[in-house]
Amino acid sequence: MAASKHHSFLRRLPLAMIAATLLWLLLRPAIDLTVAKLSQILIRSFEYPKVTRLVVEDHRARVHRADFRSDSAIPTVSMTEITFNTIVLLALYLALPKPFSRRQLESLFMGWTILLLSQSLNLVFHVKTMYAMSLGEWSQTHYSDAARNFWGYLRYFTDLPGRFSFPFLIWLGFNWEPVMKMLRPIEETRATTKKRAKK
Repeated sequence: MAASKHHSFLRRLPLAMIAATLLWLLLRPAIDLTVAKLSQILIRSFEYPKVTRLVVEDHRARVHRADFRSDSAIPTVSMTEITFNTIVLLALYLALPKPFSRRQLESLFMGWTILLLSQSLNLVFHVKTMYAMSLGEWSQTHYSDAARNFWGYLRYFTDLPGRFSFPFLIWLGFNWEPVMKMLRPIEETRATTKKRAKK
């Protein structure tokens, strides 16, 4: 029974990935706006005066500052790069047994909330790294070398290992029991194979 659950999960995963991609494409405008607004709140919470404003256009966050000249270039950050890992989380959930049960929907809601927070932090770190490194003399004046290293590290961490691992960790954290039940037969099969090899 457990082995069949494992095989069923693998069979459902490609279709779940397609469904998750379509769902992400449908919800992209709302996801982009939610992530940008939450990031703006987080940035402005530690700003004095509060000058940063994030405006989403064509799936890019335009970074406006009230203290920059009106003719200054407006930097942007790709929202696609930040939110595409939503597909992974949705696909993993949809491939589980009974994905639309109340328990799984509640789990998905909580997991997705955490993922949105991680995406918002990723955008915050992009903006802060931009402020610290990409604005020439202004960056040199307002940010120290330690601050540049700090924001740069947080950005690269959430860009590379974070962006790809967070969906799996969130999914596993909220679905530990069913995932372990699916993995147990694999471990048992390996143990049996090793015993036979020794004989």
